[in-house]
Amino acid sequence: MVIDNIQFLDYTGDNFVIKKFEDGTTYLKFNNGDNMSNHENFSKIMLGKCNTCGKLDWFINNFKDFTYSKVLVAGLGLGLIPQDLIINEKCSKVDVVEIDKQLIDYFKNINVLDSKINLIQGDIFEYTTTETYDLIIIDTIFNPESMSDSEYDTLVTKFNDNLSSGGALYAPIIKKWYKKIWEDLVT
Repeated sequence: MVIDNIQFLDYTGDNFVIKKFEDGTTYLKFNNGDNMSNHENFSKIMLGKCNTCGKLDWFINNFKDFTYSKVLVAGLGLGLIPQDLIINEKCSKVDVVEIDKQLIDYFKNINVLDSKINLIQGDIFEYTTTETYDLIIIDTIFNPESMSDSEYDTLVTKFNDNLSSGGALYAPIIKKWYKKIWEDLVT
């Protein structure tokens, strides 16, 4: 999934910069140095749908025979994963929790994301909801050192009750996949 680069506008926020380059690529760079580009394979890789992207069996195997319709995504980035979830995966619900209000406002102003994507301003470690999701994606980090096992375990504990039976909490960058099975075993 790629969002048409023509729709992106250069922007400098307090914590990030979005820049379009002459080659047509759009980059999002955060002040801490983390960055990403509007790359076609990004969401395919993260959603286990890229069979031609090299050695990505871990991603592909976790999504094999896994179905989902209601998804919570922590971290907006360039909106590639949420957009892919609505457009290509045909999810019925996609909520995105993003800590940076300016990034949310930027996307609301350029109006490139599907209107079914619900943007919520908040910190995933503090966010609470009564919604139940089939898949929760933690896409707030750009390198494995940015999240400890303890922080991941905290999110698993925090959101376990928000996972449907057989649902998963997934942090692609640190290759962690927690699948809720308890309800499957007792019913």
